[in-house]
Amino acid sequence: MNFSRLKRDLPLVAGIAGPAVYVLVLVVLGALWANYNPVSQSMSEIGSVSSPFKDAMNYLGFSLLGVFIMLFSLGFRQHFKEGLQAKLAFACIAVAGLFMFLVGFFPCDAGCIDVTETGKMHSLTSVVPALLLPIAAIISASIFAQDRRFGKKWGYFSFAAGLLSMSAGPLMFVPEASAYLGLVQRLGIGFSLLWVFLVSVKLFSLRK
Repeated sequence: MNFSRLKRDLPLVAGIAGPAVYVLVLVVLGALWANYNPVSQSMSEIGSVSSPFKDAMNYLGFSLLGVFIMLFSLGFRQHFKEGLQAKLAFACIAVAGLFMFLVGFFPCDAGCIDVTETGKMHSLTSVVPALLLPIAAIISASIFAQDRRFGKKWGYFSFAAGLLSMSAGPLMFVPEASAYLGLVQRLGIGFSLLWVFLVSVKLFSLRK
C-alpha cells in the first residue's frame, strides 16, 4: 500500500463521499419514518430521542459527516498552506467538523424542542458547523479567485455558496417560513456540503 498516496487522497475522497453519504442517510431514514415530512420537519428530528432511527441518524449521519469534514479540512490544508485566509478557512472547516461529530452524541428532545441539558447541547453543537462552514466558503472566495488553478468563477461560487448557506439561519426564524423549516434547513446545509463536495472534486482532479 502506498501510504503517501493514501495520505494525499483520503482527505479529498472524504470530502467527496461525506456529503453523498450524509444525503443518502438523511433521505433513506426520512423516507422510512412514517409521517415524517422533510419540508416542515428538521433533520435533527430524525435523530431526536423520540425517533425510531435516532442512532442511525446521529452516528451514521451527523457524527460520520463530522469525521468526513475533519478529514476534508486536512486536504484543504494540503493545497492551501500560505496566508492568514487559508489558515482561517482551514480552522473553520476543522472546528465545524469537530462540532458536527459531537452533534451525534447529543440528540435533540422530542420534536426538537430542546429543554433538557442534552437537548440544549444539541442546539449548541449544531449551530457551530452551520456558521463555520459558510464562513470558510466566504473566506475561501478570495483564495480561489487569486489561485490560477481555480480562478474568479470559483471565487464567485464559493462566496455565493457561503452566503446562501448562512442566510438560511435567520430565515428559519421568520414566522412565514415556519411551515418550510425542514426545506430551509436542508438548503442551508446543502449549499455548504455542495461547496465541500465540489472543492474536493476540483482538488482531487489537480493531484499529481
